[in-house]
Amino acid sequence: MDKISNYEKSKSYSTRVHELIPGGAHTYSKGDDQFPQMAPAAIARGHGAHVWDLDGNEFIDCSMGLTSVCIGHGYESVARAVCDAAFQGTNFQRPAALELEAAELFLDTVRSGDMVKFAKNGSTVTTAAVKLARAFTGRQRVALAREHNFFSYDDWFIATTPCDRGIPGRVREMTALFSYNNIESVEALLAEPDHDIACLILEPVKFDPPVDNFLHKVGEVCRKHDVLLILDEMITGFKWSLQGAQGYFDVHPDMSTWGKGMANGFSACALTGRSEIMELGGIRRAGDDKLFLISSTHGAESTGLAAMMATITAFNEHDMIASNWARGGQLRSRLEQIVTMHGLEQNLQLLGYNCLFLLACLDHSGRADDYFRTLMMQEMIARGILFQGMIYTTWSHQQPEMDRFCEAFDEACAVYRRAIDSETTEGFLIGAPAKPVFRKKI
Repeated sequence: MDKISNYEKSKSYSTRVHELIPGGAHTYSKGDDQFPQMAPAAIARGHGAHVWDLDGNEFIDCSMGLTSVCIGHGYESVARAVCDAAFQGTNFQRPAALELEAAELFLDTVRSGDMVKFAKNGSTVTTAAVKLARAFTGRQRVALAREHNFFSYDDWFIATTPCDRGIPGRVREMTALFSYNNIESVEALLAEPDHDIACLILEPVKFDPPVDNFLHKVGEVCRKHDVLLILDEMITGFKWSLQGAQGYFDVHPDMSTWGKGMANGFSACALTGRSEIMELGGIRRAGDDKLFLISSTHGAESTGLAAMMATITAFNEHDMIASNWARGGQLRSRLEQIVTMHGLEQNLQLLGYNCLFLLACLDHSGRADDYFRTLMMQEMIARGILFQGMIYTTWSHQQPEMDRFCEAFDEACAVYRRAIDSETTEGFLIGAPAKPVFRKKI
């Protein structure tokens, strides 16, 4: 395959953008330090499963806007719905009539909770869920799964990461940790007589499946101790099923948060929950203390809700989630064959589910390694695959895209094999390796 090497406009962009935007992007996962040196600095446009950078280089997108683009870039029916909504007006002095229609459709679709509150980003709704849990239980602390790497940019979560600069030390005391797939760690936490825990928050699943009925047992333990269970479906929602991973595993939380994938890349997130909890954020109970839940000018502007409704319609019309599972399974099987062909079974491992999986990159001794991970990214990007480790096949990833992905992966594996045999990426990797988002030092 021809390799991409021209990034002149990207270099100019990168120099200028860091002078105007802290971090050079509005999401740390999109920053320069998350990619190899030889990679596009910005995307100019996208269509379907393809994107083009500032230098005109074309790539197949395999994480699709951090998995938020669940059908394809610029999908026509969603784009038209957004345009129609924009021409009708996007923000009014009273709620838009669309808000009720959107709420009914969303709740009928996810079948989780009795009420919904819309917002523009995931941090807003996860923090709102925590606030509701504290108000409902009268307790202060939050317990979260230590293996799940992001819940919110708000202090209650970021205080648990190495990036705790600017956060009062006492905030860290408000958050406890438990281990996913370890029900004993949950039981021990809640067995403490003064645990003061209002809620447990976790993703239903990452790349390791829940074992021994873990999710159901968590629910039972939470009910036993009157602790609320919050499932963060920001990533899993609209991928495992229209009802999210909780529908796939038949789990029933007290509240759920939703976001990536519900509006094909447009800004729309949601908090759903039981009415007796959600109503604490309402205004109908005269005489009750008021809970200030979510109050955002742009939280329910019309274009995001229109995109969400059109996305759900498209999912239903074409059975897209089943298709995504099938295409992901086909691609994964082919990638596993390529890994075996190059004798890299101990160094490249595909983790997760067919609807969303990860390529774990290990060094010659079988340990996770940022240098080797960045080398794989570099070699895939050079061959026109915008690759960061996660693989999310959508309706727009048709046979030609999957064939091209496999061809690029085959060639990248050949380079990886040579680096493994050399026991180093020196001479193969250009520049510094990608770094973890959550790290103490820049």
